[in-house]
Amino acid sequence: MTANQILKADFLDILFEHRNKEYGAYAIRKAYPENLTKALVMMLLFVLALCLYVISQPKKITPRIIPIHLAPRESTLENLKPKQPEKVPQRTVTAQPPTRVDRQIKIIPDDQIQRNPPIERTDTSYYVPGSTNSRGTGDDGRDIVQGTPSTQTNIQPVVPEPEPPAILNYAEVTPEFPGGTEAWMNYLRRMLRVPDDLESGDRKTVKVKFVVNINGEVTDVEIIQSAGLVFDKEVLRVISKMPNWKPGKQKGKAVAVYFTQPVTFTSGEE
Repeated sequence: MTANQILKADFLDILFEHRNKEYGAYAIRKAYPENLTKALVMMLLFVLALCLYVISQPKKITPRIIPIHLAPRESTLENLKPKQPEKVPQRTVTAQPPTRVDRQIKIIPDDQIQRNPPIERTDTSYYVPGSTNSRGTGDDGRDIVQGTPSTQTNIQPVVPEPEPPAILNYAEVTPEFPGGTEAWMNYLRRMLRVPDDLESGDRKTVKVKFVVNINGEVTDVEIIQSAGLVFDKEVLRVISKMPNWKPGKQKGKAVAVYFTQPVTFTSGEE
């Protein structure tokens, strides 16, 4: 390549002089400025489009929370003003007429006041212990009263009897089922039903405790010995259908008394 051609030739032409330009590197470097320009233009167009899209979107209004302090309903603008200190009403004394004193007031000087005045006695006689109750005259001419001294030397204070508890475990007269004990047993045999869960030759015992109150009503039913849920429910069912009892009595008064009854379930083939 001549000197004149070198001055007019491109840098790539000089670089690839006497080299294989058909290999591909020449073409890539030759097109690089154009490709770079296209890439920059496309990037600028993308950024511009993105900016236009963001600008075109409606702005979201962020709610601004302002705390509001509500005053009580009865408060008004007058109540919001600083309160003036309340005036303390002045106490006044109403003049009253002097009290009329019918008796004459006697003023005694301090040096003549008796600090321990003698006790005034309505009976001027003196008591002298003796074996008889009689009056007489002593050697000095004074009346005397002679009396028999008391023979009781130890006086016990009267202790009130303790009140009985609200519900007694035992009473002088126990509660009774209408008709007596035999009627109570017949009632249980007639009303109780043996559950199917009871196997042949087996026995189940349930102990039930309840209260017979002063009106004869059965309350506070409690299973104190369980034989299983089915058997407990059967006993509670029968107890709930009982009529009122005759209440127990303590010192002639009706009282509430605990009553405990064991109930045994047995199979018919035992």
